[in-house]
Amino acid sequence: MGDQVDRAEEAETQRLTALRSYHLLDHRSEPRSALLPSSPGQDAEDPTAPRSAVRIGAPAGTGTTVGSGAAVAAGPVSGAEIDAITRLAAAIAGVPFASVNLIDEHHQHPLSSTGTPPAPPVRPIPRTQSLCATHFSAGEPVHVPDLSRDPYYADHPWVDGRLGALRSYTSVPLLSPDGHALGTLCATDLVPRRLDEERLARLRDLAAVLVALFERHRDAVLHAHLAAEAEAQRALAQSLMAEQQHRAQQLTQLARASSALATAEDPRTAICHAARRLTDADGVYLLQPDGHGRLVSTAVVGFPDGGDRALDPDSHRDPLLDLDLTQERGLPLATFRSGKQRFVADVAAHPDADPALVETLGTVSGAWQPILLRAGTCTGVLGIVWRHRREDLDATLAWALHTLAREAAHTLERADLLAQLTEASRRDPLTGVGNRRYWDEVAAREVGRAERSGDPLTFALIDLDHFKAYNDAYGHLIGDDLLREFAAAAGAQLRPGDTIARWGGEEFALALPGCDLEQARDVADRIRAVVPHAQTATAGLAQWTPGASAATVLARADAALYRGKEAGRDTTATA
Repeated sequence: MGDQVDRAEEAETQRLTALRSYHLLDHRSEPRSALLPSSPGQDAEDPTAPRSAVRIGAPAGTGTTVGSGAAVAAGPVSGAEIDAITRLAAAIAGVPFASVNLIDEHHQHPLSSTGTPPAPPVRPIPRTQSLCATHFSAGEPVHVPDLSRDPYYADHPWVDGRLGALRSYTSVPLLSPDGHALGTLCATDLVPRRLDEERLARLRDLAAVLVALFERHRDAVLHAHLAAEAEAQRALAQSLMAEQQHRAQQLTQLARASSALATAEDPRTAICHAARRLTDADGVYLLQPDGHGRLVSTAVVGFPDGGDRALDPDSHRDPLLDLDLTQERGLPLATFRSGKQRFVADVAAHPDADPALVETLGTVSGAWQPILLRAGTCTGVLGIVWRHRREDLDATLAWALHTLAREAAHTLERADLLAQLTEASRRDPLTGVGNRRYWDEVAAREVGRAERSGDPLTFALIDLDHFKAYNDAYGHLIGDDLLREFAAAAGAQLRPGDTIARWGGEEFALALPGCDLEQARDVADRIRAVVPHAQTATAGLAQWTPGASAATVLARADAALYRGKEAGRDTTATA
């Protein structure tokens, strides 16, 4: 049960990340009562009310109510476009009320609505009061001709008269391209009404158009942010060039560093290279908190005679720079805690220096530069090592390091955000295991590793037997539960280096490095033994052979799976 809750929370976190990436929620706290007059019979809105959907300016006289009353947002998507789609949805459905809603972790936020209160709601409402929030994340449209006759909805506040007396209800989820539910396009009426398939199909078309508009809005906001960052960089460069002439060399280095950081595949190593070039140091390392109370090295450059291995976060040895944040002594720790730049001309003589690290790196003089986020939080420390004595850190170089650290903070923030989005795009939202994109990456990497090492590698395809019949008998939600539980149970049978991914439908792919066919058969049989709810599965195995591509090996595993199905299912077949 705990694993199910964790997976559900992870899926919700991914959905909220996708929703916020569209920049359609206003996080400001300005009073909205001054922006949206109260409707008859409604109290003025509390200025401390929850954040609301961004209003993207609508022309006067459209008859469309602004759901949130939030400030006008910049971007190519106009309120007129959203409102036009809202009115068109009402016209297609033949109902007086329609709305476009965004749903976050706590509230439903109307982005646009047509009709008058009390249906549909025109201000943010708690998810607990929302009709749409009860099912929208499943990704399927819902049409209920008469809510009062449906036992699932009959006692809902928007049906039984506490908040409204809705009868006909149609809700189409707004799905992002990667399948995350952002909100709903909703059409309602105060009288029962049944919509035919043609009308429902057109509402789905309108939902797709809305998501396309959201995509356009997100792109515009992103481009605006990038343009603002570029403008800020240009302004910074112009300001710096107006400074003293002796800063020219550092400015040139900073401009090169900024360009390198913006395009670097490995931003942490790029930061270290930039700091080394800027300071003419012998070596540079980057330390960052690991989230478990330690400050560890995440990148290192220089030190060709063994220091790299001592600090390398990917080394099989314990890195020397793996520091407990509760330690009292240590030059990097002091810099991390204070958030202030530090320079020591004679590191070996300093009472807080680590003798082992000084000896390993050959440190004579050193500097430590904190990397601070906008809020002042320290996200890392650059350690700069000279193997010759340096008497001081002049003001120009100290200023240049501060400037580089600011750029490094932006780079690390962008890298972390990109990593989060990339990880979300590589995961199957239902089961939480890797998706086909993730599989393609892993499969190619494992084949390359097998080619270099000569170690065995086996791919497997495992298919749940009679899954369609199970779905038909128990319903899609129960079928989804089976897929989730199977993915978790199968993953528990694997080693840390193994990989499971959802190949499609009820089919899962496994990569088992270091396993020949017989060893892989044992793994597949263990997995088949833990299929939940007394269901069975069939597995097909194929071992990689030199020169074979990942696709070829998987095709052979698929052929073996087919033979296993033909032989009666609930078995493991090999190629």
